[in-house]
Amino acid sequence: MTTAIRANPAPSVPHPVCCPYCANEFELFAALWCEHWEVQASKICPHCARCLCAHPAYSEPHFWKQAPAAFQKQGFQRLFLFYL
Repeated sequence: MTTAIRANPAPSVPHPVCCPYCANEFELFAALWCEHWEVQASKICPHCARCLCAHPAYSEPHFWKQAPAAFQKQGFQRLFLFYL
């Protein structure tokens, strides 16, 4: 079970993303972080309550890039490409 922690204040520019599990759209910056600290923590979909940490692509280095400054202000050091 995933337990949600720390939410960042929503920025003035929203960043909606589509959950790869349930296909519902949610606001990435307003979503809660998961507690999976053994890997890069991810955001929790508010519709299905799943994070991306167990997604098969999450451990693949080519699915990651350096987070842009706007994402870094929201707690992202690296950016999983599914969040674009």
